[in-house]
Order: sequence, then C-alpha cells, then structure tokens
Amino acid sequence: MLATKRTYEENLALLKARATAAKAVKKSPEPDRQMKLELWPDAVRGVPNAILRSALFGVSKDRQIHKTRMMVASVEGYDIRFKGEMFNQTDLDLWEMLLHLARLQPLGTEVEFAAHSLLKALGRGTGGKDHEDLKEQLMRLIGGAVEITWTKEQKAFAGALVSGYFRDDETGRYVVKFNKDMAKLYGMGYTNIDWEERQALGQDLLAKWLHGHYASHAAPYPYKVETIRTWSRSTTKRLSDF
Repeated sequence: MLATKRTYEENLALLKARATAAKAVKKSPEPDRQMKLELWPDAVRGVPNAILRSALFGVSKDRQIHKTRMMVASVEGYDIRFKGEMFNQTDLDLWEMLLHLARLQPLGTEVEFAAHSLLKALGRGTGGKDHEDLKEQLMRLIGGAVEITWTKEQKAFAGALVSGYFRDDETGRYVVKFNKDMAKLYGMGYTNIDWEERQALGQDLLAKWLHGHYASHAAPYPYKVETIRTWSRSTTKRLSDF
C-alpha cells in the first residue's frame, strides 16, 4: 500500500497534535505551598528575634538617612545592614500590627484595613496629622532596604519590610502587601511580644526596646549599660545621662 503524501501544513499540524497529547499525560506540577506566618494568639505580636536583638528599630527620634549599606549594631550571631531612613520603635509598633493582620492569610496576598481603625488599635489619635504620620511610616518601611545575615547558619534575608500599598482616600482604606520571603525571616526564630504590656509603655521608646529585647531571651544576660546604649541606637552622648 502506497504511503499518503502529506503537505507541509499537514505535517506541522500533526506534530502540534502529538506535542499537545504528550503534555497531557505529564504529571501536573504541584501548586506552590502557601507561605503563612504562625497563627500566634491575638494578645501577642510575633516579632523576628533578629529585629528585637539589634538596633534596626532604635530609640532615637532623630532619623538619619543612609545612602549606602550601613552596619547595624546587634548581638553576636547576626550581621545586619541597612540602607534608607532609619527606623525607631514607633515604626516597629506599626510593623508589628500589620504583620499581626497578615498572619491570617498567605504572605503575598493583600492585607486590607481602615486607617481610622488601625490608628485606634495602635493607641494613636485619628486626626489629620496622625493620618499623615501613618503615610510617612509606611513609606519609610517600604523604602528601607534591610539585609540580615545569620552568621552561624550562613543564611541571609534581604528586602523591604513592607512590599507596597494601595490607598483609597475616599474610603480611608489601605491594602498592604508583604513579600513571601518574610516567612523565612520568621523561620529563623521569633518571639511573641505581649501587646498590652508594650502599649502600656506609651511613648517611652527605650522601655519598648528593652521590653522586646529581653522578651526574646529565655534567660536575661548581664549586659553593660554602654552595650545597651549601642544596641538600642541611642543618640545620648553621655553614658551617665543614658
């Protein structure tokens, strides 16, 4: 029996059909595992130990701007560098609250909230200046580039602590997004901070830093006052004043 002569177009169509059939029998790829934070209780705020054991969120109200990667003081075991406008404990209050909301869903998805409700939950006012301060803090968290290296494990996290946000000025609602790699930052160790205790410290930034730092240790270490001044990034020059 003579073979039927096919045209170029017919051969091309046959090859495409065979390729489609081959793909159909291949095992379907498994969906990406959803990266989520631990579901800690509502009364606490989960904070990575690298944050609590360093000067990344300091106690100074003076905000220096670093145009190149600057080494941040920390306990042994961490190599932390930062580029951007420096954070302090008021920024940490906001970041803790945002991550508290983010823990309820996979990282990388949107976290939505009303600015008025968030400010009240933070114990702040809800006037025009308070809303402007919220915008500044969010932009500071987005703009600051953080690099944390765990020297013993030889692993590192680098990126912004908040990926971005969308704001609707008509409704006063925000939509904030976090990077999926935030889960890896928590995977290297974190501490549940008693939120009521932290809020009770008011505007005392040093008290808040000490509260978080010592909460991250199972047993307190005897540190020198000078060491605490360095790790908290205090700008108080005279040690006796500090």
